[in-house]
Amino acid sequence: MLSRARAGYRDALRGYAVLLDHAQVGSIRRGQTLRFDVPSGPHRLQLRIAWCSSPPLTAVVEPGSTVYFCCAPGGHPFDGLDDVLGHPDSYIALQQTPEPADMERIRLDRSGRVLMGAYSGLLGGGITVVAAQVWHLPGPVGGASLAVTLLSLIVAQLGRHYRTRQRRRK
Repeated sequence: MLSRARAGYRDALRGYAVLLDHAQVGSIRRGQTLRFDVPSGPHRLQLRIAWCSSPPLTAVVEPGSTVYFCCAPGGHPFDGLDDVLGHPDSYIALQQTPEPADMERIRLDRSGRVLMGAYSGLLGGGITVVAAQVWHLPGPVGGASLAVTLLSLIVAQLGRHYRTRQRRRK
C-alpha cells in the first residue's frame, strides 16, 4: 500500500509515476492511497516525475501480508530548483512504514514563511514596478514598488543562503 502526503505546494497538481520492479503500474496524486496486489518475494519500488525520482526501495512481501510505504515531495518547497539540478535522485521522499501512514498537512517552518513572504513581495513589487512604467504613474509609486522589490529580493537571497547553510549542517 502506497500513500502520498497532502503536504506543501511542490508537485501539488502533478502525479508521481509508480514503478514496481522497473515497470510503471500507476500514478499517485497528492493525498491519494494506492494498493497493489503483488506476489510474495522481493520487489523494487521507485517513484518518478519527469527526470527526477525517489531513491529505489526494495521490500520483501510475505504471503498474505501488506507492506506500507509513504511518499511526499523531498526536502523543502523552496529547495525544489536546487533539488532538480543537484539531487534529482532524491527529489521525492519515499519510505517504508510499519503501518499505514497518517498523511496530514505539513506546516511551513519559520524560514519557510519568511521566504514565502519575500517571494510574494518580490512578485507584487515587480508587477507594480512594471505597471508604474507602463501607465506612467507618479514617482512615489514607482519608487516605493522598486524599494519593496529590492528589499524582497535581498530577504529572499538571505533566506536561501540561510537554508543552504542549515542543509549542509544536517
